[in-house]
Amino acid sequence: MSLKVKYISYGKYETGGYKHELFFAHQLTQFLTTENEKYELIIERPNRFFENPIAYLKLFLLGLKANENYNIVVARVAVFSVLRNLFTNNKVYIVLHNFDEHDGKSIWLKWYYSLLFFLLKNLSIKNVSIVTVAAFWVNYFKNKINNNIPVHLFPNFFDNTFYEKTRVSTLLSKEKSSKQIHLGQWSFKNHPDVFEVAKQLTAKGYYCYFSTNFKDFAKKTNDYEVIYFEHFEDYLSQMAISEFTLALTAINEGWNRVAHESILVGTPVIAYAKAGLLDLVNESKSYAAKNITDIIQAIENKNVQVNPSLLAHYDIKNAANYLKNIQI
Repeated sequence: MSLKVKYISYGKYETGGYKHELFFAHQLTQFLTTENEKYELIIERPNRFFENPIAYLKLFLLGLKANENYNIVVARVAVFSVLRNLFTNNKVYIVLHNFDEHDGKSIWLKWYYSLLFFLLKNLSIKNVSIVTVAAFWVNYFKNKINNNIPVHLFPNFFDNTFYEKTRVSTLLSKEKSSKQIHLGQWSFKNHPDVFEVAKQLTAKGYYCYFSTNFKDFAKKTNDYEVIYFEHFEDYLSQMAISEFTLALTAINEGWNRVAHESILVGTPVIAYAKAGLLDLVNESKSYAAKNITDIIQAIENKNVQVNPSLLAHYDIKNAANYLKNIQI
């Protein structure tokens, strides 16, 4: 008998959320495989966005393809994945990185998420659970669905040895640039304050830049540059020689992969810390800023430290410890 794990998502880019979901899918497949039972991972991921009501319906219906022994699905295909498996023994894991009612969702998506949480709160379903990335979100979703189904923690994991090589290389061969600030990843999630910070810092002689994996986003303005990094190692090296990384999110973020990576390569983080990002800031003893003035002062005073060892428990070798608790 062929045993399968299926991962269903969508999108054009390899976002932090996608990396987390894909890693979870691979790790679960390996964890389930034994001498007697071998599991195969199937990936169902349309390389596109869905941006109007008709397209949304096509996206939602992707959930009907959740027909394998174990199914890992993103939020927007979760409703039909759950309904498809109401009377089966198939397992469904809904990966929910975060949820923010004020992040500009269309009326269609607001309706969809209301339906999703209604079903998760009220249906009697034993083969469905939520997987999320931070302790904050575990508690949030448990309250949201009144503990009707399990909510599990599966954090972002990193190969800490790989990042340590960049950190050590920077310490040995390069000096930190006291006038270079990494503004974080170029994203719609950024708080408008980041642009005012860039403007003020540029006027003080700093070089400010955003990082991006997407070539189309690269550009240069009077106050900042958006740098496209074709190679991941180049992005890490640039961040490692920067004096600070900013994580000024405007939404309730799941975690913040870039901030985590910054800490691992030895660059301190200054953040607008809330939701899952607050968990990261607290665990890493990073700096939680209150406003623009606070950010500028922290940068000029240079009093923010970094200690990568505080995040050692997120090394990839620890992933299996979480999977033991996730099996439904």
